[in-house]
Amino acid sequence: MAGRGRSPAPRPHQRRHGQALVEFALLGLILVLMLAGAVDLGRAFTAWIAMGNMARAGAQYGTIVPLVDPSSSDGISVSEVEEDMRAAALAEQPSIFGSTPTVTADWVTGNDCLARVTVTYDLEPILQIPPIPNSITLERKAQMRIQYVPPGYSCST
Repeated sequence: MAGRGRSPAPRPHQRRHGQALVEFALLGLILVLMLAGAVDLGRAFTAWIAMGNMARAGAQYGTIVPLVDPSSSDGISVSEVEEDMRAAALAEQPSIFGSTPTVTADWVTGNDCLARVTVTYDLEPILQIPPIPNSITLERKAQMRIQYVPPGYSCST
């Protein structure tokens, strides 16, 4: 019989069970870190969009507040308008991922005649490892020209 006296061909690669497990563990860790980073990036982008919508809603309310509530145009208080602008911003999005962002509003008459709203939110990443900060502060601003200036206030043009 031909070939009976030959020794079997050497196998080029011997199977190592532990090597595959170590490689999987290293690659799995990298994949989990990439996935957590992608989720955090998505959360930050979602918060950024929500904050922009909040800032625009508050500023838009500030541009038309005397038209929305004509009874307030007689004795309108700037602090009341600013509080209403903050409330309008928070009515647009009461919370982002379970926490309420900080909203500041300015209703500026005089030379500028602007309604300004700033929304600030501290995003806490899911991935809490040393190179990544524990909290990332996001800020969005919106500014719009006041459409109607009630009697007693002035806007230079």
